[in-house]
Amino acid sequence: MLLKVLLFLIAFLVGADELMLGPLLAPIGAELGVAPERVTLFITAYSVALALIAPLLGGLSDRHGRLRVMLPASLLFGAASVATGLVASFEVGLATRVITGLASAGMLPIAFAMAADGVPADAMKRIAWVQSGLTLGMISSPAVGALLAQLSSWRTPFIVLGLCAWAVAAALAWLTARTPQVHASGSHPAPQGSVLAIPGALGALLAMGLGLGGGIGLFNLVGQHLHDSQGLPVWSVGLLYGALGVISVVGNVLMPRLAGYVESGRPLMRGALVVCALVSAFFYLYPAGCLASLALPLGLWALAGGIGSPALQGYIAQLAPAQRGMLMSLAMTLMHLGVALWSAVAGFAYSAGPMAMALLALLLFGGAILALRPVRLPG
Repeated sequence: MLLKVLLFLIAFLVGADELMLGPLLAPIGAELGVAPERVTLFITAYSVALALIAPLLGGLSDRHGRLRVMLPASLLFGAASVATGLVASFEVGLATRVITGLASAGMLPIAFAMAADGVPADAMKRIAWVQSGLTLGMISSPAVGALLAQLSSWRTPFIVLGLCAWAVAAALAWLTARTPQVHASGSHPAPQGSVLAIPGALGALLAMGLGLGGGIGLFNLVGQHLHDSQGLPVWSVGLLYGALGVISVVGNVLMPRLAGYVESGRPLMRGALVVCALVSAFFYLYPAGCLASLALPLGLWALAGGIGSPALQGYIAQLAPAQRGMLMSLAMTLMHLGVALWSAVAGFAYSAGPMAMALLALLLFGGAILALRPVRLPG
């Protein structure tokens, strides 16, 4: 039970770190002497570092054990976060964010892989639990970070995050000493062949980049669309994103129950992608006269995403247990690269009008549906 809680907290910390910067851009820029838009490089540096190093750390966790990667990564995450809260220049802050991204690569995908280790019957529940931690961290951190910054300084949220990471690392070390078999989790001989040769792996990884990465890129423009079409103020958009995040957590919780009716997470994710394709296209095309008429499609979009994301990761985790760490890490890499690429494309599509956004949504989600076509799994 303690391990389950710690994996939840690992995901929560990484999720919090990924979105906490939003409301802090202006105060960071003001104190470090750079424009707020330049501070967004903190986000880019983090994401690129995570995407590049994650497969290497995932492979190491397959061969040497999950905790041999996760424990030092958690310590490094804490140190880099505290260091970010103490920097005196933008350039040093950029370097600490790169280090934070490297550390996160040894935390989140390894937490998902570790959740899938053990009794297969409970794997979906554990993966959904970790996903819930990630989602809760993402939806709560902007508000908590802004509050701490208001009460003290923009530095405080980073220092608090780092101290929490050290506390989780200490608990992991204690659990490892008490339960030796936890330390050996995920340890396998070096596998032969490429992970992309595993039946179903290539399609699932493409779905991570197109369906999840692309979906996040499209979803990030929901607030801008509502502001432009409905005149919603920024604070209302923030509250809406929070409410949709809660709906996504509900989807995370529902996923294991729904997974019991299908053979794997693959058809569950495909169903979620169909819903996402339809409601996202409707959302951007429908000339709504009031916000209430858009509440249902937005709620369905958030719910489908909350169900589909852990379902897809559960499917990836079962493809090859001996290479699970590598697969989960590649999945995170593809998702982050997808967010970076498709967010930029979505920005251009948004400027071209609603039809371009709807077409992009259908292409991204449709491509992910095709990538997840049925395959014959070994055994």
